[in-house]
Amino acid sequence: QQVRTNFSHIGCQSQLLKICLDKMPPKPSGKGGKKKLTKAEKEKLKKEEAERKAAEEEEARQAAAAEEDARKEKEKAEATEIRRLENEERRRRKAQLQELYNIIDNNKNILLSRAEDRRKNAKWARYMRCDGSPDPTIPGEINAYMNLWRDRETGNDIHSVLSDGKLSLSLIDELKFLLKDTPADELTEQQRERYTKTIQDLDKLLQMKMDRSSHELLLQATELSNSETSNLQSTIGNEIATLCMWGNLSKNPRIKSHEFEEMGFTFELPKILTLSDCAMRILFLNYDHFSMYCKTFYPRKKEKIVEEPVEEEVVEEVKEEEVKEEAPAEDEPDLNRENTEDLMASLYQDPNKEEEEPKEEEVKEEVEELEEEFEEIKTPEPVEWEDFDGDEDMVDLRAWSPIGPIFQFNLLQMPPQPKVIKNWTITQNVEPELVPMPYLCDTVNPEILAAKAREEEEGERDNKKDEGKEKREERPPIAVNLILPKKIYFCEEPQVARWDAEEKCWRLDGFTDISFSEGEGKYKQNRTFSFKTAYFGTMTLLQDLHINMPFQSWELRPHGTNHAVLSIIAAIIEVEIDIKEDQCCLIKPDDRPELDWLVGKWMAPQQLKQKMIASGMNIFPNEDSSKYVRIQNKNPITMHRIYEQVALTASAMAYSWSKWNAQIDDFHKVIIQGAEMLEDEPLLEEDWSMFMITSKRTMKLKMTEFDDNFSEEVAENTNFHADLYHMAQEIASEEAKQRITNTSYEFTDCVQQLMFATKLLSYS
Repeated sequence: QQVRTNFSHIGCQSQLLKICLDKMPPKPSGKGGKKKLTKAEKEKLKKEEAERKAAEEEEARQAAAAEEDARKEKEKAEATEIRRLENEERRRRKAQLQELYNIIDNNKNILLSRAEDRRKNAKWARYMRCDGSPDPTIPGEINAYMNLWRDRETGNDIHSVLSDGKLSLSLIDELKFLLKDTPADELTEQQRERYTKTIQDLDKLLQMKMDRSSHELLLQATELSNSETSNLQSTIGNEIATLCMWGNLSKNPRIKSHEFEEMGFTFELPKILTLSDCAMRILFLNYDHFSMYCKTFYPRKKEKIVEEPVEEEVVEEVKEEEVKEEAPAEDEPDLNRENTEDLMASLYQDPNKEEEEPKEEEVKEEVEELEEEFEEIKTPEPVEWEDFDGDEDMVDLRAWSPIGPIFQFNLLQMPPQPKVIKNWTITQNVEPELVPMPYLCDTVNPEILAAKAREEEEGERDNKKDEGKEKREERPPIAVNLILPKKIYFCEEPQVARWDAEEKCWRLDGFTDISFSEGEGKYKQNRTFSFKTAYFGTMTLLQDLHINMPFQSWELRPHGTNHAVLSIIAAIIEVEIDIKEDQCCLIKPDDRPELDWLVGKWMAPQQLKQKMIASGMNIFPNEDSSKYVRIQNKNPITMHRIYEQVALTASAMAYSWSKWNAQIDDFHKVIIQGAEMLEDEPLLEEDWSMFMITSKRTMKLKMTEFDDNFSEEVAENTNFHADLYHMAQEIASEEAKQRITNTSYEFTDCVQQLMFATKLLSYS
């Protein structure tokens, strides 16, 4: 029984152990001794894991899709708003530009019509003129005039020639004005060439007559001799030229110099010339008919090198085309295959894509179309200019300009004088032309220079041997002293140059001991210039064309409707120009006696420009002045429009330069200051506004001229505008707007011409 009980107990325990073992997890396989999963279990686990991942991915995809839809919706809304704002700005810009161009075109058409009427009236007046002067545009008339004057044997005295010369110069000026004033489409190239040749022929004829009259005067040297010196001393002139003639009749070696007091010209006579039959002619010309023959007189653009296509490549392309045309059958299978592929692709397209495409089309339809841009003028390519290719003594007339009278300083042979024997006057017949006297100065004589070089090499021993030899007559440079013209303002010491007839250019060599002195006190106008010259011939004084550039600052201030004052502080001088209607006048500098003849005189802008340049105050850059002056490189189209709009608003708006225009150094951005100005009182710093102008828009900036850093932040409560004109309209008061509306086209054109001529935005 005990044994049975124990076995029964053991059986229960084994039963319990079996139940526990069944409920235990499977033992891992491998080193841990765990049981391996069956293939079905593994598949089940993989399936569960895949389903879980798919669910997570689907959830993430849906979230991403929702987020993407939200982003697209936001972008679409933003794009729609941006497009709406951009279209609104384009419409406003187009309307503003159209309004502005209507105003400008209306003014321009009126001016063109007036100019055309003026030319017609001038042509009719010239046709009806009955003063005996020829019409220089008619070949028959001008040729007859020149032939008659050339062949005339009477009236060759200096008084008659100077009188006839006034007519010749007026004809030359008339032709020059026609070449400049006549539109290009109204003047043929043949006419231009004929006018230019007529100018040159008149110039040569006038010079020939001046020489003939000088010769006639020398023939009368004995009759016109001075009673004190027994030499010929004569000064005759008018507004076009002045002839000063000195003839050595006495041959007095004590006479070492002579002065023409009327012209303030003094020359010294070398000893070798005091005993010779010589004469000195100084012919002062108030016109320049020499510089136009110089190759640097006109600006020279660089020619663009256009690369021509290689002919071989063209031939190859033609051959390829021929091959394609010859083998159409080979291309047909490819075309059929492409068409088949396109058809199969359309049949097996993803249905999801078919559903998405209409949505994209709907989105495209919903987006507002952009307004067309206002047609803009393309910015021209910058012009490149030819470099000066002359030697160091040759004058570049693009950088230097003759100023003051041109004078011909000639050493001549005295012609045979009439001899009185009893009651007879015997005159030797000679050719009626001037005969230059040869004078080779020691400083330019090759033989003398070579001898001096040898002496320096041989030393003192050889020099002592030469002391016993007969000394040769010295031919030193001729000393000249002249009082500068009293109607010309010299900003600095001028240069002296001589005309080289062979090279057709002005040259700086041959001059020594150059000095310039300002007068003092009541003689302040008596500025003198002296030099020594190794050459005789045509001479002039030169001044740097760009001495007053770039400008330091500028300001345009209104003084009422159709009235303004333009102030420019240049490098050396300060200029103020008063502008009323279609006239302007120089009002500053008013402390220079040389300019008394010009200050306060009203004239047209182009006439004022010519007279200011002639007086020595050149503030008008040439088209190629950027080669010689550092300028602000700005968009030329933008600057041109600004000049037009400044002129339109100049009756009520003051404008001024800004230092930021140069400091930001951006080709597309122009910075200027502006302020409404209705009273003739100085503006305060806070009155000025900063405007940034590009080719697309104009905006008022929040910053001021005196801020430390530049900022493009727009001023509060202001809008973008298409141009400066409408920007000014926004900030202007009603009275200012009325002034702008009442501004005449004559005043606008006058201001505009001065702005174009001075190019203030790029040269300040």
